[in-house]
Amino acid sequence: MLGNVWKMIASSGFFGKFVLLVLFALSGYSWAIIVTKWLRFRKLQQQSALINKSVGSHRGVEILRLNFPMQDHPIVRVIEAVKQELGPGFFSAGASVRETDINPIFDAVSQRAESTVESTIEKEERNIDFLAMTASVSPFLGLLGTVWGITISFWEIGQQSSANIAVVAPGLAEALITTIAGLLVAIPAVIAFNLFTSRLRVIASELSTFADRLVAQLKRELSHSINQ
Repeated sequence: MLGNVWKMIASSGFFGKFVLLVLFALSGYSWAIIVTKWLRFRKLQQQSALINKSVGSHRGVEILRLNFPMQDHPIVRVIEAVKQELGPGFFSAGASVRETDINPIFDAVSQRAESTVESTIEKEERNIDFLAMTASVSPFLGLLGTVWGITISFWEIGQQSSANIAVVAPGLAEALITTIAGLLVAIPAVIAFNLFTSRLRVIASELSTFADRLVAQLKRELSHSINQ
């Protein structure tokens, strides 16, 4: 069967081979994205367990003082952004901060944390849209190749003045190869896109919750240190 498929591909016309080449390129790049993102999300999941275990028993200020080896993790990016916004030694000089300054300070911190969350999610979802494009375009490319092949087959029937199945079948089989190829490219892409977007929604929710909780905790701690 596989040998027959290769024969049909080899005997297909220039346009059919061009469509198959485009589909092959889309498939190769899609699988590269799928493998890369799967490894990335798997790594993030493993690191998240370690980070949550580390920060779970610490207060807000203590979290900012922790050193994390996984600097490219989204949670660590948020922590670093908050730390940079507050500046070095902010809490050691907490007594000099007026209570009226707390809200403006933490409004800025909250905005910095939110922008970091957004930029981090944008970075993690990079190239995933290509999977959606591949899933949408591939079946139509396959159909285009099929329609073209069928058109050529009917033109040859007219030229030979014969509708014998032996004349029609090879051309139709060659034409349908592109549809099969389009579906084989689209199906993994659409499955991976749905899985990755679902995972991204979870990451975005967890990251937003963590950022809000960290900023609120730091604000309470600063207010408490000023009122003492």
